[in-house]
Amino acid sequence: MILYQYPQSAIVDRPIPKKKLYEQGAANSKLKQKFIDEVAKITWAYKLSAGTLNIQTDTLFQEVQIFRIVARTADIDTKIIKYIDKLIPTPVIFEVVYNDKVQVVATYKRVSQADKSKIVLNKYYSSEWLADDQREPLPFVLNLSDLYTHLIEQLLPSITNYVPLDQLKPPSQAIHPKAIDANTPSTAVSIVAKAELNPTASASINTAVDIEAKLKHVQQIESLTKQVEKLQKKVKKETQFNRKVELNMRLHKLKDELDLLIDK
Repeated sequence: MILYQYPQSAIVDRPIPKKKLYEQGAANSKLKQKFIDEVAKITWAYKLSAGTLNIQTDTLFQEVQIFRIVARTADIDTKIIKYIDKLIPTPVIFEVVYNDKVQVVATYKRVSQADKSKIVLNKYYSSEWLADDQREPLPFVLNLSDLYTHLIEQLLPSITNYVPLDQLKPPSQAIHPKAIDANTPSTAVSIVAKAELNPTASASINTAVDIEAKLKHVQQIESLTKQVEKLQKKVKKETQFNRKVELNMRLHKLKDELDLLIDK
């Protein structure tokens, strides 16, 4: 995972008051307390667009926002990320900052094909904790779709190193990317001026098709991996010989399916 240095031309550096977020999303008291306990500061750090990056105008994505969240804890609740993300109609890449380390968190976000007024969130993925002072320039891209796809692809877990959700560790320990379940489509409410997805964008653009296919593939592997792990536990606990043989046969079949998916 590479942590990027975004160009000066894309800087926004605008604080986002938590009170404003509460009001626009109608946060309940429990979620408000999470914000108080876990979030010190939220900043709209950068706006990536054709204009700010000097790249071609994009027909699918017009803007991608970079939000920095200064956290009070290494284990910031994902509900906070989801809540903020659902208020912003454009894609958002979150940089969670804790103890001079940065964890990048994001989901692939797109307009609902069934209802152009709604957005669809995929699973959330996060990076390992990275040194905030070790950044690289953005890669050369032709348009924002290519860049956004690249940023999401970087977060996808390694097939051989996938870490379950309950094994997230603080910045002092190395971790691999993880997946976090996202909520289903939600109504977009903008707190970012003039930030909107293009409702007339074509879903046939290659970059969008490619990333959604990759996400589907990774999530199929994740699902099958969980089934294998669950069945392995059953085999280990089973005491009846015939039943154990039956479970082992099912286990070998699932493992073969998983190997095929991984090699695909």
